[in-house]
Amino acid sequence: MKQQWQITVWGVRGSAPRPAPDCAEYGGNTVCTALEHAGGIVILDAGTGLALLGQALAKRQDVRRLDILLSHFHIDHLMGLFLFQPLFCLKTTVRLHGGRGMARALDTLIGPPFWPLGLRDFPARIEFHEFVPGDSFALDGLTVSTMAGSHPGGSILYRLDDAENSVTYALDNETDERTFVALANFARESSLMIWDAAFAPSKLRPGWGHSTWEQGLRLGRAAGVGQVLMTHYDWSYTDEFLRLQQRPADREPICRFAREGMVIAL
Repeated sequence: MKQQWQITVWGVRGSAPRPAPDCAEYGGNTVCTALEHAGGIVILDAGTGLALLGQALAKRQDVRRLDILLSHFHIDHLMGLFLFQPLFCLKTTVRLHGGRGMARALDTLIGPPFWPLGLRDFPARIEFHEFVPGDSFALDGLTVSTMAGSHPGGSILYRLDDAENSVTYALDNETDERTFVALANFARESSLMIWDAAFAPSKLRPGWGHSTWEQGLRLGRAAGVGQVLMTHYDWSYTDEFLRLQQRPADREPICRFAREGMVIAL
């Protein structure tokens, strides 16, 4: 019997949160996505949406271990850690996975003078797993593959596989003809590809380390993925603006635009 994966969107923005009425439809929190499978819960990035996820997890009695995969250390992908409720639970283990220097970067960010508690002061057991892009590792029944993204300061793309499902997570990445083939091979036949749609096609800024929904759709078709989920919208994009972007994309059956609270079952 097929083991179902459930993907829940908790944050959709890049750069900064936007808690504004004109962003209520798509959401204003910075990026965070949760993947729940038979072996546990994997969290992709720790933006402000992580705080909301933490509130939901705190109401459950079955959560004892969580894995957070960090794409990179820019603050919009880390802001939710400060208020992540499972970190205050003595019985919880939180495993943080990321590139070399992760523990040092988080020790600098989370603690005095920027925050009253250091990361190692939280009651939960915190474990660090650092690696270099290109490494693969096992994670509670999943195989996690990694690839270097094209982003200022670097980023890591992830692919999570079991025998039946696969998710490729490709945020904070700029694609061009040089990297297109490698990205397509990395995402090949994924059930779902979560894509950096930070810029509208007409507003793309080369060199900024981000992409567009059109590029993600083209890549998804070339890679033969089942669905492409657009997210990491520029913080300034209102609901009205995103609806205009989504309108032509809706003609493509594999294309979806992320909204906070969206649940995708694989």
